[in-house]
Amino acid sequence: MKTPQLTTPASNKYPQTVVVMTINAPAGEAFDYIAPIYLPHIFPGTALIPAIVDTSVNEGWNKAGLSRTVYFKDGTTSKETLLTYNEPVSFSYKNEQFTSKMLGALMIRLEGEWEFTDLKNGTTKITWIYRTIPKGFFSRIFIKYVLLKALHSMLVQALTIAKQDMEGGSTIIKKRH
Repeated sequence: MKTPQLTTPASNKYPQTVVVMTINAPAGEAFDYIAPIYLPHIFPGTALIPAIVDTSVNEGWNKAGLSRTVYFKDGTTSKETLLTYNEPVSFSYKNEQFTSKMLGALMIRLEGEWEFTDLKNGTTKITWIYRTIPKGFFSRIFIKYVLLKALHSMLVQALTIAKQDMEGGSTIIKKRH
């Protein structure tokens, strides 16, 4: 039986960015650290995208169908829903219902897909795809030529922080409450 497609298939209509990084950690450990990671730790903000300061669910983020609110430093929010959770190989999610006027005007949702490939030598290749579902033609053009660069930088920054944590042995991050 084929697994249903929960994220939007890649297409020129849906601008996306992909980050691939190899981490010196087994796939199971990488998955167990990254899937439930505390978002404010890895998203300190970029020039165009404000930092994440909290989420309404910080523990138990491990079952498809769960939703939480993501809170940004500028006071805006989005709703994040876990679409798939296939430990230790992949998970996917969507962000929608943006209260940011800019993001709300540009897109219906963002979709994230993570894949963990065990390289059989204690390392893991991580592939992170961030796909945008724009509201229309002009939104798609702006996203493709402006916003996607900021999203890519944000993903590289986040995955680099996670990689440094895992390779440096700092995988227990205290939550701010």
